[in-house]
Amino acid sequence: KKMGQSASGVVTDTTKGKFGPFAGQMFVGDQTFSTMMRVALEKVDGHYQGACFPFRSGFGSGSLSAHIDPSGAMFVGGTNRGWGSRGNKPYALDRIVWSGKLPFEVHTMSARKDGFELKFTQPVDETTVSNLESYKMSTYTYIFQSSYGSPEVDHTEPTITRAVASDDGMAVRLYVDGLQRGHVHELHMDGVRNSDGLPLLHAQAYYTLNYIP
Repeated sequence: KKMGQSASGVVTDTTKGKFGPFAGQMFVGDQTFSTMMRVALEKVDGHYQGACFPFRSGFGSGSLSAHIDPSGAMFVGGTNRGWGSRGNKPYALDRIVWSGKLPFEVHTMSARKDGFELKFTQPVDETTVSNLESYKMSTYTYIFQSSYGSPEVDHTEPTITRAVASDDGMAVRLYVDGLQRGHVHELHMDGVRNSDGLPLLHAQAYYTLNYIP
C-alpha cells in the first residue's frame, strides 16, 4: 500500500515533451489513493519490467481513467461510487498541464547485473549522490493468492556498496550486494541533491526485479 491499493487507468505520454520530461513513459492511476504514478519500463531477457515512482496526488476523487491530449494536457477522470477514495468528491475531472519548469526527479531506474543505474532530470551534486548514506534499499514480494490482497513477505536488506556518479553528473551507478530476483526493490534517496543543493521532488522508487541482466 505504498504506491497504491487499486491501480486503474494507464496512459502513455506520446507528446514528445509537451507534457514534460517523461516522454514515452507510462502513467497509472490509483482509485483508492486518488493519485497518478509514473512507470519507466525496460526490456530484460525479452521481458518488460521497471520502476514505479510517485507523480501527482490530491485528485478530487478516485482516479480511474486518464488521457493525454495532443496539446500535452493530462485529464484524469475519477469516481468513488461503490469504493472509498482519499479524494472525497463523488466524481471529478482534473487537468494537469506542465508548467515548463523542469523538476528534479529520477528519470529512469535501470537494472544492471550488479545493481542499478539511475538517470536524473537535472545535474546532481557529486558529493551527495556518491555518499552511501544518501540511500536506503529494501526488498520484498507478495503472496499470489485468490483472497484479496497480500502483506509484504520475504523481506531482505541489500547492501549498497558503491555509488559512482557519471562524468556528466546526470546519472549514478549503484552497486548492490543481495539483489533478489522476483522482488520489489524499494529505494529511498533522501540525501541526494542537485547541483543547486535541492532535494528530489520524489525521493522514492520501486523497481520490480523479475529478471537480472
